[in-house]
Amino acid sequence: MKMMMIIRRLPPITITLTSAFSCRFTSPKFFPEQIIISSKSTPCYPRISLLATFCSASQVPDPIIEQDSSKRGPLKPGLYLVGTPIGNLEDITLRALRVLKSADVILSEDTRHSGKLLRHYNISTPLLSYHKFNESQREQRVLRRLKEGEIVVLISDAGTPGISDPGAELAKLCVDENIPVIPIPGPCAVVAALSASGLDTDEFTFVGFLSKHGPSRRERLTASANEARTQIFYVPPHKFSQFLEESSLLFGDSRYIRLIIFC
Repeated sequence: MKMMMIIRRLPPITITLTSAFSCRFTSPKFFPEQIIISSKSTPCYPRISLLATFCSASQVPDPIIEQDSSKRGPLKPGLYLVGTPIGNLEDITLRALRVLKSADVILSEDTRHSGKLLRHYNISTPLLSYHKFNESQREQRVLRRLKEGEIVVLISDAGTPGISDPGAELAKLCVDENIPVIPIPGPCAVVAALSASGLDTDEFTFVGFLSKHGPSRRERLTASANEARTQIFYVPPHKFSQFLEESSLLFGDSRYIRLIIFC
């Protein structure tokens, strides 16, 4: 794998960017995600930071899953929130695979995208689309299935569902209806990016995606610029230039930005 590092000084902020090129993938490639992490500091020299790059593995071995275990009986009915790989197909737990295989149905943000993951691991559980455009229509149907004792899994395209992705409202409804909600720990872009940023991790604010509405977006950036704690943003690749232009006017020359790319 060839690596290229690009270091750019854009007053009044320092941007460090690393990207991977000429990668060979034999497993499905997941959609790219960019995460901006910002923190205040008082530098004497321009700082060079490491950009974490997550790429799909060239070969992913089939996991060995025990079918019988005294510690793991049949799954209990309920809503299971399962984290899926951010960019590398190996970034999924054995427990997550067992839950995906055992479920009655898997709610998926994009069934075509999630289908690649399921086919890779020979999982034949039915998929049902569940995204921001239809979640309000799907909720009651899903609640009925849960009340009938089914095992329902919710996944997003990448990472942990319900975090800047569909699912938070469904989890809330299940809690209100006393339906078990079981989180299956796994990949989370926020935590992965923060751990590799080199910035303060004691206190941070997760902002997520900024508003498409200009005034609301600038209001949120202004609030973040006035906070000393680390700020975490989700920024789509096509909005990166816009983010730099707007944030550079507000954050000042003592603010550092780390760009974390998941590809």
